[in-house]
Amino acid sequence: MKLRPGFRRTVSVGAMLAVACSTVLASAGQAASAASPIHLVTTTPKPKGDLAAITWDLPGGEPTTLDYVKSGEYSPNLVVENMCDDLLRLTPSFGIEPGLAKSWHYTSPTTVVFQIRKGVYFWNGQELTASDVAYSLLRNEDKTLAPVDGIYYTNVSSITATGPYQVTVKFKSRDELFVKMMATIVGAIAEKSYIEKEGKTYGTATGGVMCTGPYELAKWTSGNDIVLKANPHYWTPSYRPKIKTITIKFITNTSTLTSGLLSGEIDGVYGAPATSYSELETASSGHLYFDRSLKITQLAPTTNSGPIGSVSIREALSLALNRPAIAKVVYGGAAVPNLALTPPYTSWTSTARDVFERAYEKLGPTGPNLAEARRLVDSVPDHGAPITLGILAGNQTELTLATAIEQAATEIGLHIKFDEMQPLDYSGAFYTPSYRKGLDLIMFTGFMYDNTPITFLELFFPKGVFDYTTYTNPTVDKDLSNALHTYKAVPRAEDLTNAQAIYMKDYIDIPLVSADNSLFLNKAITGAPVSFAYISEPCFAKLGASG
Repeated sequence: MKLRPGFRRTVSVGAMLAVACSTVLASAGQAASAASPIHLVTTTPKPKGDLAAITWDLPGGEPTTLDYVKSGEYSPNLVVENMCDDLLRLTPSFGIEPGLAKSWHYTSPTTVVFQIRKGVYFWNGQELTASDVAYSLLRNEDKTLAPVDGIYYTNVSSITATGPYQVTVKFKSRDELFVKMMATIVGAIAEKSYIEKEGKTYGTATGGVMCTGPYELAKWTSGNDIVLKANPHYWTPSYRPKIKTITIKFITNTSTLTSGLLSGEIDGVYGAPATSYSELETASSGHLYFDRSLKITQLAPTTNSGPIGSVSIREALSLALNRPAIAKVVYGGAAVPNLALTPPYTSWTSTARDVFERAYEKLGPTGPNLAEARRLVDSVPDHGAPITLGILAGNQTELTLATAIEQAATEIGLHIKFDEMQPLDYSGAFYTPSYRKGLDLIMFTGFMYDNTPITFLELFFPKGVFDYTTYTNPTVDKDLSNALHTYKAVPRAEDLTNAQAIYMKDYIDIPLVSADNSLFLNKAITGAPVSFAYISEPCFAKLGASG
């Protein structure tokens, strides 16, 4: 995935911001509640009519691609999921429903058959067939494409069109995860002949895409916007779009985005800036909504060299952080402290919830332990070298959070400096090693496609795309493999938490918080889901006029 080059610059935070953040965090203290005080809702009120056009924003910046096999971030996922249907569909409560596949069934523990819906058409009028489905899924196995989610196909032995409207998937061994992932972008479907015609330009501003979804790509002007137009012949009446045209902007600067939302120039955004919550909650232009998310904000080590290469230093930095205060101050209470790679309230089923909760409690307190942190730092020679932390330029939430981290590090004898990265560089750093050059840590906000913990862990172990320090532990790999291959909730949870107890002691990442999902809508529009399942469904098709 080739990204356009952009400049990066290393900066120091102004003294005034540092003092202000320090004062507020100190006053919050450990008494800050671990539970979000924010009113949570799953969806917004149903729309009452149609609209000609709205303007949306992607606060993560311009997508680097709209090719579904290369999409692994908020920006491309949101756009792609409104254009390209998945084989199955995720509900707001993270259940699974039929999608392009009207049904599915296992013919053996290692074989699943999908029956493809008849009468579904691509935007160009060509009918969807099993050949398109099999081809689309198999592209996730093509290493020459550098598929972001190829890890979810490693247990697949074959994907075959076994009839005009039937696709059969065979696995090397039991696979608990694959069918769930078909209700996310991992199961996105596009037209075979169009992809073959466009070749390497598919998913770019030049080549475009060809799918069956409720919105069609009308125009992509690099550096400016993406325009989607409604598909009036969409096959699912409940998702038939009510807004004719959606213009998507790429505003990443917190101040500019907030001004646009308050003035009405921008009609909606997922991931509204946390540092602007107080302004947006009282805005006359619209409404701010929250729900629990599957987002995880962490500090991801990008090197095994220097101070951050030491497990003791990573543990010390983790112990220095006042997570409850960060959740309360930086996120206005719309977050929960976190000590794991996955959100603390995530579980497979109610049956296994106790297993996850007991294991999570053993990870330690979320408040700081400065004395132990200083002891660990002092035990490491040459710990004074600067630690460079990469953050997104113009994002006030990340800057405020980074400032709190810098202050905590200073208190225990570590020195952190910031590298504010331009959006395309920042996005590139998550998947391309060359963009991480010069960094020791990166501010990493990942997300899970659904409330199945292993969906995120698969991206780390073994040798996953987010395993920046090439972490290896045979016991961890074995436990996670066992979890993937069992269909029983409690044994699966035990395998996952056994692995968690090991890799978190090695501080492969330094978890911070799990922020609530935020959505701001102009008062003229409504209908969008607030549930984090929005990232895996055509959420724009739910929008319409509020009155």
